[in-house]
Amino acid sequence: MGSRPAPALERSRGEVRLAFARRAGATALADLYQSGCAKARLPKPEPGAACEAVLVNTAGGLTDGDRLSTDVTWSAASTAMVSSQAAERIYRCRAGAARVSATLRAADDALAIWLPQETILFDGGRLLRRTEVDLSSRARMLACESLVFGRHAMGESVRAGTVFDAWRVRCGGRLVFADTLRLDGDIAENLQRPAVAAGAGALASVIYAGQRGDKLVEALRRACGAGDGARGSSCVSCSDLNPVVLVRILAADGQALRRRLVAVLSGAIEWIAEGSPRLRLPRVWLC
Repeated sequence: MGSRPAPALERSRGEVRLAFARRAGATALADLYQSGCAKARLPKPEPGAACEAVLVNTAGGLTDGDRLSTDVTWSAASTAMVSSQAAERIYRCRAGAARVSATLRAADDALAIWLPQETILFDGGRLLRRTEVDLSSRARMLACESLVFGRHAMGESVRAGTVFDAWRVRCGGRLVFADTLRLDGDIAENLQRPAVAAGAGALASVIYAGQRGDKLVEALRRACGAGDGARGSSCVSCSDLNPVVLVRILAADGQALRRRLVAVLSGAIEWIAEGSPRLRLPRVWLC
């Protein structure tokens, strides 16, 4: 007798749609839709602080067949931060991949800050993630995505798995940044290659798109200095009118990556705020 087919298992579905708008001199939530395992919470901001939303996956992690999507719109002149409650987890998959998508839009004079916490890929995990960004020619965006390959403190490594992580950024309708990361097979072995990660166990991309991005490059390079087990940075300017600054960070493990990310993101936010105390790294990053 042949082997029985694997039983169909219940899968997670989650969708969040957020919109922010400028009202009475401050940014406020204009629209919220949430379904399935995806939720959004809005912490009460301190007086004068920027509006903030925190995404929550009540499923506790993702595996094959799970789908999670987020759609965020920043209306004209609005400023808001979107982060996540905790690190996302991609568990072992039988077949297929966990699918994660984000669509981010920002209108004139808006400041969009997209800072989800790390994604941890476990052995056998498969992740397919796409992020689409559509900015007005006068909008600005600071975004971050990071990947941790197993938990170093637990002695974990990723000997089998797949990562497909694609970014597309458009400013004023023109594609100004496109990036795709693909890792397959024995990821731990691939990460040892000098041209891939030179032995790093975690990596991150920090992206700034908008006016005066070229002025941010030196500040970010200083924040990416050696130490704390993190290394490696590069900055790229992709458009004359709307420079795109890309910072790559490699680290030995997730803890070292987080220390460096906190320094880099805090420096970027301080530069964007130009001395105003209203912009700070989301509190969930410091818990």
